[in-house]
Amino acid sequence: MEIRFDRALPVDRDDVEDELNDALGGFGEVSGAGSGAFGAHLDVDIDPEAERDEAVDRVLGVLGRLGLAGLARIRPGDGTEWIDAGAA
Repeated sequence: MEIRFDRALPVDRDDVEDELNDALGGFGEVSGAGSGAFGAHLDVDIDPEAERDEAVDRVLGVLGRLGLAGLARIRPGDGTEWIDAGAA
């Protein structure tokens, strides 16, 4: 799964990673990250046996709790479709 933030994050990226790792429990974890002047991204490895919708819901829940939904979009990894976290 890929998570993109199109603007600078108003919270520390490490805090976002920690929250995602906690929420994903045993079936996923943040595996990579990067940031620049115009935004950031996180790569999240999800167990192939995990339910796609459950993983997406957990990620969206974290983004919402941290106030980042309007800044983020996610690509679940099973195609090219991006989900606007603010509209989900």
